[in-house]
Amino acid sequence: MGDWNTLHFFSDKHFYEKVVPDLTGKGNLLKKYFDSKLGNYLLFHNSDNDKRITSVLEYCQFFDEDFKTHKLLYEIETRKKKPDEEYQTFMQKMLKDTDEFYKQNGTAADDLATVLTLIMFSECAAFNPHLILGRRIFSGNVGAKPKSVAEAIISQIDNSPCGFTHSYGSGIMNWITNEDLKLLWLDRSNLVPTNSKEYFNDFLKFIEIAIENDFGVVSGTNMRESILKLAENQNINIEVDLEKLGLQSVIIYDGN
Repeated sequence: MGDWNTLHFFSDKHFYEKVVPDLTGKGNLLKKYFDSKLGNYLLFHNSDNDKRITSVLEYCQFFDEDFKTHKLLYEIETRKKKPDEEYQTFMQKMLKDTDEFYKQNGTAADDLATVLTLIMFSECAAFNPHLILGRRIFSGNVGAKPKSVAEAIISQIDNSPCGFTHSYGSGIMNWITNEDLKLLWLDRSNLVPTNSKEYFNDFLKFIEIAIENDFGVVSGTNMRESILKLAENQNINIEVDLEKLGLQSVIIYDGN
């Protein structure tokens, strides 16, 4: 059946002012959600939480300023082949180093993926309403002119940052700040509908609503709707009259 991807409103201001400093600092917020009833359920009732929290905090120390790139993994994945190095040897070393990285950091990366989803939708993101991305619905209907600002920004929607995993096939894929959405809007003439004009217009309207409310957007894959409804922060609440706006691909999950 494939993955089911969705796009949600997101307060990048709160994320960068409150959440990221916590994840790269003492981790009080991290511990709060890690040890919560819902967090304990999502993290499989593990009794070794203190050790796991410490590992996540250590893992987070190596992310860059925008919290999208794990610097150690990025160094491995972007390493250049030396002029006198055989290609096969180069690739074998890269694969070996990547494998070793995840052997050492895989558990922390999975825990971060799980708890970050919970933190985001408890602190700074709204599960509803959200835009359907599907597996290929978004990429099959929204395109951009090559090498444009618009192309660079929308390419982030369904591509994960370096160092993030989708814990058990579910979690945050990526996020776009309000500032970048404004750049996208200014360059929207370089966005093109590649199939359904209706879907394309729904996407533009969703982005316009986010900008009007000073939000960015966050994309997720295989989100567990019933769980995230429990975590949803009512302070991140945008009322959207789907019928009045004629939005077909923006939905509100009501638990039924």
